[in-house]
Amino acid sequence: MTNPQNPLAKFFRQPAIYTTLPSGGDWYPQGALVFDNEKELAVYPMTAKDEMTMNTPDALLNGESTVNVIRSCVPGIQDPWMMPVLDLDSVMIAIRIATYGHMMDITVTVPNTEDKVTYNVDLRTAGDKIDKTKFDGYVPAKDVSFKIKPMSYRQLTNLQLRTFEQQRIISQVIDTNELNASQKQEKFAEIFGHMTDLTLANMKESILEVTADGQTITDRVYIEEFVDNMDGATADLIKKRLDAQKGIGKIQPITITPTKEQIEKGAPKSFEQPISMDNSNFFVSRS
Repeated sequence: MTNPQNPLAKFFRQPAIYTTLPSGGDWYPQGALVFDNEKELAVYPMTAKDEMTMNTPDALLNGESTVNVIRSCVPGIQDPWMMPVLDLDSVMIAIRIATYGHMMDITVTVPNTEDKVTYNVDLRTAGDKIDKTKFDGYVPAKDVSFKIKPMSYRQLTNLQLRTFEQQRIISQVIDTNELNASQKQEKFAEIFGHMTDLTLANMKESILEVTADGQTITDRVYIEEFVDNMDGATADLIKKRLDAQKGIGKIQPITITPTKEQIEKGAPKSFEQPISMDNSNFFVSRS
């Protein structure tokens, strides 16, 4: 027995736009991504529930809000946790455009003045300026080579949560009067150790395979053991390759030209203003 067709179905939301991904669909595990139209994804406007979800602080902190809204608005990304972060800004801009339109107001304080000015930003232009350079996953090193991948959204979220926790502990250690200088130094050393472990864990997860002596190793146990025992120079090569490609997929700042009056007050002739992707304003401010 099947349910009858909802007579209101024709009024359900429809795809507002189609978007491409900086990754081109690479770096997704099998089944995590299904394109709707060749290399394009359908993007639906947010529902009322989605908008409320994006204003739930706890869910924002652990990434659940973002994941749930992506599932709702870009169903072709079937596992947003596994989305490479180089696609994140493009996807969020597409959802914003599909929901509120392509224009967005941003309010900035002009440097060296107290002037607050509202500028109208075309998010289509901002999206076109996103760096879509192909991620290079090959890292040659002495005697071995690596295949690395861009960070996934789950990896990014876990990294941010653990970093936030360590920063919170640092603040507590600084502010407490219950520890003497020596004890604080011990605590700082412990925190530094945790941060080092965090960096290594992130590197381990980024390595897909290691090739040595004509053999390609994909076993996670072997790879993680190798990372724990490789020399600093090799680790530095991997880190530099990852760091060099962090800008791929990122939304670029806009250039703002102050007025003559503002320049006379001390403002520079032009300055760059980042477009905040903070959910508290990016998915609320309508133009």
